[in-house]
Amino acid sequence: MDKKVKQVPADQIVQPKVAGDSVAARAIAFAQKYRTQLTPAVYAVWYTYCARENKAINASLDTAMNTDQPLSVSKLTGLYHEHLSPRAMSDELQDIGTDLTSTIGDVSNAVEANIKEHTAFSGKLRSAKQSLSYGTSKAEVTAVIASLHKANQDHIASAQKMTVQLEKNRAHVAKLKSELIEAKRTSNTDYLTGLANRRMLDDQLDNAIFEARQKKQRVSFLMASVDGLNEVTAKFGLTAGDNVVRAFAEELKKELRGAKMAARFEGARFAILLPNTHDREAFAIGERVRKAFRGREWVSEESGAEIGVLTASFGGAMLLQGENREKLVQRADEVLTRAQSKGADVVTFK
Repeated sequence: MDKKVKQVPADQIVQPKVAGDSVAARAIAFAQKYRTQLTPAVYAVWYTYCARENKAINASLDTAMNTDQPLSVSKLTGLYHEHLSPRAMSDELQDIGTDLTSTIGDVSNAVEANIKEHTAFSGKLRSAKQSLSYGTSKAEVTAVIASLHKANQDHIASAQKMTVQLEKNRAHVAKLKSELIEAKRTSNTDYLTGLANRRMLDDQLDNAIFEARQKKQRVSFLMASVDGLNEVTAKFGLTAGDNVVRAFAEELKKELRGAKMAARFEGARFAILLPNTHDREAFAIGERVRKAFRGREWVSEESGAEIGVLTASFGGAMLLQGENREKLVQRADEVLTRAQSKGADVVTFK
């Protein structure tokens, strides 16, 4: 059975505990129950299902479980590609945009129809006025008044219909807006840490490089990794590994403000984008995160066995003249790899 990890005080300083994540534990339990190998895609689907973060995945898996349908790796992988992959997120945003455009078109049509009806009503008023000016008999006057009454009732009904239509569309637009915000957040966010994902990192890094070239500013970039995370996961389980990754992400969040941002690159690897930042300041940021993370001590929540201190390493690079995003990331990643091969728990700049 996977073991959980919790944090205990270091150097007599009480720090918040990082207990076992119940969502991750339930995700692992579902994977074991249905005997689905925990590939990254399968784990992402089970985690999303247990967190109840995606209505389509919730409905699909709930239906399968309630009707005793088989749940296989291929089915879960299919759900990942349909609802969680970057491509799926793009399709979802496009669908919401199409729906929003259609709704705005409905509003425009309703307003246009109301304007036409109002114009017609005004014409009837002018015609009635003219008829009353020339009409002499009681029957003629009565007919004009009856016509005006009907026109007024039709006008009121049309206005009420448009009010109902506009209120309905207003509610639908508000719903679409909420869905759009959530879809954008999900498409740009790592589900485990809440940090930006690779998609968001690529966009922000491209923007930072473009702006730096325009304003002749520096860009510093760090790659970071939790040292020995695979060993922790192998010995204490995926939940323990998730806790460590999440704890490291929290340390990153404490240090970054404004345009500075961190992203989960892959697995235990993270990226830190520091626009308009000199390498000395970037080095200092890496050092503060490294020391804060190293100050945590970990034990097994199940057995009480000491895990001890976990460390992280950083490799940094500054944007060079004519360099693109891929090359900058590659150089920082190479510095990180060399740092870890020489003992880790260090911040190194190239």
